[in-house]
Amino acid sequence: MKKWIAGSFVMVMMAFVLVGCGTQEPETVHISVAASLKDVMDEVGPAFEKEHDNIKLEFDFGGSGQLRERVENGAPVDGVVLASQSDMDKLLDKKLIADSQKVASNTLVAVMPKASTPVGDIKEELAKARVIAIGDPASVPAGKYAEEFLTNEKLMDSVKSRLVKASDVRQVLAYVEAGNADIGFVYATDAMISKKVQTAYKIDDATHSPIGYYAGAVKDSDVKDEASEFLDYMKGKEAQKVLKKYGFGVGNLREVSAYTVIFEVLDV
Repeated sequence: MKKWIAGSFVMVMMAFVLVGCGTQEPETVHISVAASLKDVMDEVGPAFEKEHDNIKLEFDFGGSGQLRERVENGAPVDGVVLASQSDMDKLLDKKLIADSQKVASNTLVAVMPKASTPVGDIKEELAKARVIAIGDPASVPAGKYAEEFLTNEKLMDSVKSRLVKASDVRQVLAYVEAGNADIGFVYATDAMISKKVQTAYKIDDATHSPIGYYAGAVKDSDVKDEASEFLDYMKGKEAQKVLKKYGFGVGNLREVSAYTVIFEVLDV
Protein backbone atom coordinates (compact mmCIF):
# COMPACT_ATOMS: atom_id res chain seq x y z
CA MET A 1 0.00 0.00 0.00
CA LYS A 2 2.84 2.39 0.95
CA LYS A 3 4.63 1.58 -2.31
CA TRP A 4 1.44 2.33 -4.28
CA ILE A 5 1.00 5.69 -2.50
CA ALA A 6 4.67 6.61 -3.10
CA GLY A 7 4.38 5.64 -6.75
CA SER A 8 1.20 7.68 -7.16
CA PHE A 9 2.88 10.68 -5.56
CA VAL A 10 5.80 10.47 -8.00
CA MET A 11 3.38 10.23 -10.95
CA VAL A 12 1.44 13.29 -9.75
CA MET A 13 4.65 15.30 -9.33
CA MET A 14 5.83 14.31 -12.81
CA ALA A 15 2.47 15.42 -14.22
CA PHE A 16 2.87 18.82 -12.57
CA VAL A 17 6.38 19.17 -14.05
CA LEU A 18 5.16 18.24 -17.53
CA VAL A 19 2.24 20.66 -17.34
CA GLY A 20 4.61 23.40 -16.16
CA CYS A 21 6.97 22.74 -19.07
CA GLY A 22 4.11 22.79 -21.56
CA THR A 23 2.92 26.23 -20.46
CA GLN A 24 6.34 27.91 -20.25
CA GLU A 25 6.21 31.37 -21.79
CA PRO A 26 8.62 32.13 -24.67
CA GLU A 27 11.47 34.57 -24.10
CA THR A 28 10.73 38.04 -25.48
CA VAL A 29 13.60 39.43 -27.55
CA HIS A 30 13.56 43.14 -28.51
CA ILE A 31 15.38 44.03 -31.74
CA SER A 32 15.86 47.64 -32.90
CA VAL A 33 16.00 47.77 -36.70
CA ALA A 34 16.76 50.36 -39.40
CA ALA A 35 13.45 51.68 -40.80
CA SER A 36 14.22 50.51 -44.35
CA LEU A 37 14.02 46.88 -43.17
CA LYS A 38 10.47 47.08 -41.80
CA ASP A 39 8.82 45.10 -44.60
CA VAL A 40 11.51 42.43 -44.39
CA MET A 41 11.06 42.04 -40.63
CA ASP A 42 7.27 41.86 -41.01
CA GLU A 43 7.88 38.67 -42.99
CA VAL A 44 11.06 37.27 -41.44
CA GLY A 45 9.88 37.70 -37.83
CA PRO A 46 6.85 35.38 -38.00
CA ALA A 47 8.84 32.82 -40.02
CA PHE A 48 11.54 32.76 -37.33
CA GLU A 49 9.00 32.46 -34.50
CA LYS A 50 7.34 29.54 -36.29
CA GLU A 51 10.64 27.66 -36.16
CA HIS A 52 11.56 28.86 -32.65
CA ASP A 53 8.50 28.65 -30.40
CA ASN A 54 10.66 29.48 -27.36
CA ILE A 55 11.29 33.02 -28.68
CA LYS A 56 8.90 35.94 -29.21
CA LEU A 57 10.29 38.86 -31.23
CA GLU A 58 9.48 42.53 -30.72
CA PHE A 59 10.75 45.14 -33.20
CA ASP A 60 11.04 48.89 -33.20
CA PHE A 61 12.18 50.87 -36.24
CA GLY A 62 13.96 54.16 -36.78
CA GLY A 63 17.08 55.90 -38.01
CA SER A 64 20.25 53.96 -37.19
CA GLY A 65 21.76 56.88 -35.27
CA GLN A 66 18.65 57.07 -33.08
CA LEU A 67 18.75 53.33 -32.46
CA ARG A 68 22.46 53.48 -31.55
CA GLU A 69 21.74 56.22 -29.03
CA ARG A 70 18.99 54.09 -27.46
CA VAL A 71 21.50 51.31 -26.81
CA GLU A 72 24.05 53.83 -25.48
CA ASN A 73 21.42 55.22 -23.09
CA GLY A 74 20.60 51.78 -21.70
CA ALA A 75 17.21 51.21 -23.35
CA PRO A 76 15.85 47.64 -23.06
CA VAL A 77 17.22 46.46 -26.42
CA ASP A 78 18.57 42.96 -26.97
CA GLY A 79 19.90 43.31 -30.52
CA VAL A 80 20.22 45.79 -33.37
CA VAL A 81 20.28 45.76 -37.16
CA LEU A 82 21.70 49.09 -38.35
CA ALA A 83 22.10 50.55 -41.85
CA SER A 84 25.42 52.10 -40.91
CA GLN A 85 28.81 50.57 -40.22
CA SER A 86 29.95 53.72 -38.39
CA ASP A 87 27.03 53.49 -35.92
CA MET A 88 27.77 49.83 -35.31
CA ASP A 89 31.49 50.60 -34.87
CA LYS A 90 30.63 53.14 -32.17
CA LEU A 91 28.72 50.47 -30.24
CA LEU A 92 31.60 48.03 -30.69
CA ASP A 93 34.13 50.63 -29.51
CA LYS A 94 32.06 51.21 -26.37
CA LYS A 95 31.86 47.42 -25.88
CA LEU A 96 28.05 47.53 -25.90
CA ILE A 97 27.93 44.99 -28.74
CA ALA A 98 30.06 41.85 -28.62
CA ASP A 99 30.50 41.46 -32.38
CA SER A 100 28.73 42.29 -35.62
CA GLN A 101 27.96 40.78 -38.98
CA LYS A 102 26.95 42.28 -42.30
CA VAL A 103 23.57 40.82 -43.25
CA ALA A 104 22.59 42.81 -46.36
CA SER A 105 23.44 45.65 -48.74
CA ASN A 106 21.46 48.30 -50.61
CA THR A 107 21.60 51.04 -53.27
CA LEU A 108 20.90 54.76 -52.99
CA VAL A 109 18.42 56.25 -55.48
CA ALA A 110 16.61 59.53 -56.08
CA VAL A 111 12.83 59.24 -56.33
CA MET A 112 10.22 61.62 -57.72
CA PRO A 113 6.41 61.62 -57.74
CA LYS A 114 4.94 59.20 -60.27
CA ALA A 115 3.46 62.02 -62.35
CA SER A 116 6.78 63.88 -62.68
CA THR A 117 8.94 63.70 -65.79
CA PRO A 118 12.68 63.43 -65.02
CA VAL A 119 14.88 65.62 -67.19
CA GLY A 120 17.51 62.91 -67.56
CA ASP A 121 20.33 64.47 -65.55
CA ILE A 122 20.19 64.53 -61.75
CA LYS A 123 22.24 67.73 -61.52
CA GLU A 124 19.68 69.56 -63.68
CA GLU A 125 16.87 67.98 -61.65
CA LEU A 126 18.31 69.17 -58.37
CA ALA A 127 18.93 72.64 -59.81
CA LYS A 128 15.23 73.17 -60.55
CA ALA A 129 13.75 71.32 -57.56
CA ARG A 130 11.93 73.51 -55.02
CA VAL A 131 12.19 71.01 -52.16
CA ILE A 132 14.70 68.15 -51.84
CA ALA A 133 14.12 65.54 -49.11
CA ILE A 134 16.89 63.62 -47.38
CA GLY A 135 17.17 61.78 -44.08
CA ASP A 136 18.85 63.81 -41.36
CA PRO A 137 22.54 62.92 -41.89
CA ALA A 138 23.15 63.11 -38.13
CA SER A 139 20.99 60.05 -37.47
CA VAL A 140 19.81 58.57 -40.80
CA PRO A 141 22.42 56.64 -42.83
CA ALA A 142 20.54 57.18 -46.12
CA GLY A 143 20.77 60.91 -45.44
CA LYS A 144 24.48 60.59 -44.72
CA TYR A 145 25.03 58.77 -48.03
CA ALA A 146 22.98 61.45 -49.83
CA GLU A 147 25.04 64.18 -48.16
CA GLU A 148 28.25 62.47 -49.27
CA PHE A 149 26.96 62.29 -52.84
CA LEU A 150 25.96 65.97 -52.87
CA THR A 151 29.30 66.99 -51.36
CA ASN A 152 31.45 64.82 -53.65
CA GLU A 153 29.56 66.06 -56.71
CA LYS A 154 29.99 69.68 -55.50
CA LEU A 155 26.22 70.19 -55.31
CA MET A 156 25.75 70.83 -51.60
CA ASP A 157 26.24 74.60 -51.65
CA SER A 158 23.57 75.04 -54.32
CA VAL A 159 20.94 72.77 -52.72
CA LYS A 160 21.34 73.12 -48.94
CA SER A 161 18.79 75.93 -48.63
CA ARG A 162 16.18 73.69 -50.27
CA LEU A 163 16.83 70.55 -48.24
CA VAL A 164 14.17 69.20 -45.87
CA LYS A 165 15.53 66.66 -43.38
CA ALA A 166 13.47 63.66 -42.28
CA SER A 167 13.69 61.49 -39.18
CA ASP A 168 14.11 58.31 -41.24
CA VAL A 169 14.14 57.11 -44.83
CA ARG A 170 10.45 56.19 -44.83
CA GLN A 171 9.57 59.78 -43.96
CA VAL A 172 11.57 60.92 -47.00
CA LEU A 173 9.50 58.55 -49.11
CA ALA A 174 6.29 59.94 -47.59
CA TYR A 175 7.32 63.53 -48.40
CA VAL A 176 7.80 62.63 -52.07
CA GLU A 177 4.63 60.52 -52.19
CA ALA A 178 2.58 63.45 -50.86
CA GLY A 179 4.17 65.91 -53.27
CA ASN A 180 5.74 67.86 -50.40
CA ALA A 181 9.17 67.27 -51.97
CA ASP A 182 10.03 67.30 -55.68
CA ILE A 183 12.79 64.74 -55.25
CA GLY A 184 14.13 62.65 -52.38
CA PHE A 185 17.00 60.31 -51.62
CA VAL A 186 16.00 56.84 -50.40
CA TYR A 187 17.16 53.26 -50.79
CA ALA A 188 16.20 51.30 -53.90
CA THR A 189 14.25 48.93 -51.65
CA ASP A 190 12.08 51.79 -50.34
CA ALA A 191 11.30 52.93 -53.87
CA MET A 192 10.18 49.41 -54.76
CA ILE A 193 7.39 49.32 -52.17
CA SER A 194 5.71 52.58 -53.25
CA LYS A 195 3.25 52.92 -56.11
CA LYS A 196 3.28 56.72 -55.81
CA VAL A 197 6.94 57.36 -56.70
CA GLN A 198 9.34 56.46 -59.47
CA THR A 199 13.05 55.75 -59.28
CA ALA A 200 14.32 58.67 -61.34
CA TYR A 201 18.06 58.24 -60.79
CA LYS A 202 20.38 55.57 -59.41
CA ILE A 203 23.21 57.16 -57.45
CA ASP A 204 26.69 55.98 -58.39
CA ASP A 205 28.09 53.79 -55.58
CA ALA A 206 31.48 55.46 -56.03
CA THR A 207 30.09 58.82 -54.83
CA HIS A 208 29.34 57.67 -51.27
CA SER A 209 30.35 55.12 -48.63
CA PRO A 210 29.30 51.47 -49.14
CA ILE A 211 25.75 50.76 -47.93
CA GLY A 212 25.54 47.80 -45.59
CA TYR A 213 23.28 46.48 -42.80
CA TYR A 214 25.05 45.29 -39.67
CA ALA A 215 23.58 43.14 -36.91
CA GLY A 216 24.75 42.58 -33.36
CA ALA A 217 23.50 41.38 -29.97
CA VAL A 218 23.67 43.73 -26.99
CA LYS A 219 26.32 42.51 -24.56
CA ASP A 220 24.43 42.92 -21.29
CA SER A 221 21.10 41.59 -22.55
CA ASP A 222 19.51 38.85 -20.43
CA VAL A 223 18.53 37.08 -23.67
CA LYS A 224 21.75 37.65 -25.62
CA ASP A 225 21.83 34.02 -26.81
CA GLU A 226 18.28 34.24 -28.17
CA ALA A 227 19.06 37.57 -29.86
CA SER A 228 22.17 36.04 -31.43
CA GLU A 229 20.05 33.12 -32.64
CA PHE A 230 17.78 35.52 -34.54
CA LEU A 231 20.75 37.43 -35.96
CA ASP A 232 22.19 34.13 -37.17
CA TYR A 233 18.84 33.47 -38.85
CA MET A 234 19.18 36.75 -40.78
CA LYS A 235 22.24 35.29 -42.52
CA GLY A 236 20.46 32.04 -43.34
CA LYS A 237 18.91 30.96 -46.63
CA GLU A 238 15.27 31.70 -45.79
CA ALA A 239 15.87 35.23 -44.48
CA GLN A 240 18.23 36.00 -47.36
CA LYS A 241 15.50 34.97 -49.81
CA VAL A 242 13.16 37.50 -48.20
CA LEU A 243 15.86 40.18 -48.36
CA LYS A 244 16.36 39.42 -52.04
CA LYS A 245 12.59 39.56 -52.62
CA TYR A 246 12.54 43.14 -51.29
CA GLY A 247 15.54 44.18 -53.38
CA PHE A 248 18.38 43.89 -50.85
CA GLY A 249 21.76 42.43 -51.70
CA VAL A 250 23.35 39.77 -49.51
CA GLY A 251 25.96 40.49 -46.87
CA ASN A 252 29.69 40.18 -47.44
CA LEU A 253 30.42 36.45 -47.35
CA ARG A 254 34.08 37.05 -46.57
CA GLU A 255 33.28 38.73 -43.26
CA VAL A 256 33.40 36.36 -40.31
CA SER A 257 32.00 37.04 -36.85
CA ALA A 258 30.95 35.18 -33.75
CA TYR A 259 27.48 34.72 -35.26
CA THR A 260 28.40 33.73 -38.84
CA VAL A 261 26.72 30.65 -40.26
CA ILE A 262 27.06 28.90 -43.61
CA PHE A 263 24.30 29.74 -46.02
CA GLU A 264 23.47 29.34 -49.65
CA VAL A 265 24.88 32.01 -51.97
CA LEU A 266 22.02 33.71 -53.79
CA ASP A 267 22.33 35.13 -57.27
CA VAL A 268 21.53 38.87 -56.93
